[in-house]
Amino acid sequence: MGFFTDDFGRQTIAQKPNAPIVGWALLGAASFMALEEKNRRRLRLASSVCLAVWAALEVRAGQSGFRRSAGVMTLSWLWRRTSG
Repeated sequence: MGFFTDDFGRQTIAQKPNAPIVGWALLGAASFMALEEKNRRRLRLASSVCLAVWAALEVRAGQSGFRRSAGVMTLSWLWRRTSG
């Protein structure tokens, strides 16, 4: 198994997006359009939660080393961003 391939030799860098990553994108876009700061903060938080769920799923069940690494790096970035 290579860094960019799964157990069957298929490339796994780009795959069909799953629900958490779609939620992250939609909620993130909505946060830019929100008129009130309170709503912007809530939408950004919901977007970050979706991204964290996606990253955790990739760490646990990513199809390749690349996908698992992307999950670890994303969780690390989210952790540093929120604890700073």
